Amino acid sequence: MEPFQYRDNKVPMFELTAWQNQFPHLRVGFSARRAGEDADCRNYALHVGDRPRQVVDNRRELSEELDFSFDAWTCAEQVHGVHIEQVSAADRGKGKDGRQTAYQETDGLFTREPGVLLAAYFADCVPLYFYHPQSDLVGVAHAGWKGTVGQIGAHMIKRFCEQGAKPEEIWVAIGPSIGPCCYEVDERVIGPMREAIHSQEALERIAVSHVPGRWQCDLKRANAEIFLQAGILPEHMAVSKWCTSCDHSYFYSHRRDKGKTGRMVAWIGKQER
Repeated sequence: MEPFQYRDNKVPMFELTAWQNQFPHLRVGFSARRAGEDADCRNYALHVGDRPRQVVDNRRELSEELDFSFDAWTCAEQVHGVHIEQVSAADRGKGKDGRQTAYQETDGLFTREPGVLLAAYFADCVPLYFYHPQSDLVGVAHAGWKGTVGQIGAHMIKRFCEQGAKPEEIWVAIGPSIGPCCYEVDERVIGPMREAIHSQEALERIAVSHVPGRWQCDLKRANAEIFLQAGILPEHMAVSKWCTSCDHSYFYSHRRDKGKTGRMVAWIGKQER
């Protein structure tokens, strides 16, 4: 069953329903466009040339839909790296209405704090979600191909373990992103992928070649394999089947739209219990 279920709310979105049902204080999801709306009206990122006021209004509206104050919205300036920051109560709201106040050069955020809404931005790259029920740690990470082969997912697992978690206790989810149907790559990507994926059998499932020197690459499966390598239990992993390039009614896609597009947002946060 697809773990991210579409909800045609006032603000359209995909919710990670299994987590929210099991852990009712969590808010976990991925934004959506609505068919028939203007192409740029659901953009949540300030770095793609859209109207800043519209973007901030979108963030505010989504926060309210999730029963968070807009002051909870906390985000980073992403650079396709593997740097991760822990968000304290004092850091709540960094980047909510301006790029200069966001965490800089950061692609992963995690926190223990309730009332903080962690946000990351996407238009084909892979959203990664993390939850440790025993300590109530939550996290989100941005994994393009560089973040994937850099193993940002494993880096986040390590940060959780430094806070007392064990890999087998951590829940992870892999959200909507470009699928292997639409993501063709060359040796520049596959070379580092070979270094990141320890199993040749897994690599052959992740990257399938039909033309010499070209591969259809499954970034979601690659991140899933990296999670397994890091000790995550298969039963604690949810993987979306949505392809952001195929499903143009719901998603922006950097590859499909040739770079001229908005950004979706992935979020995770905890309400006060």
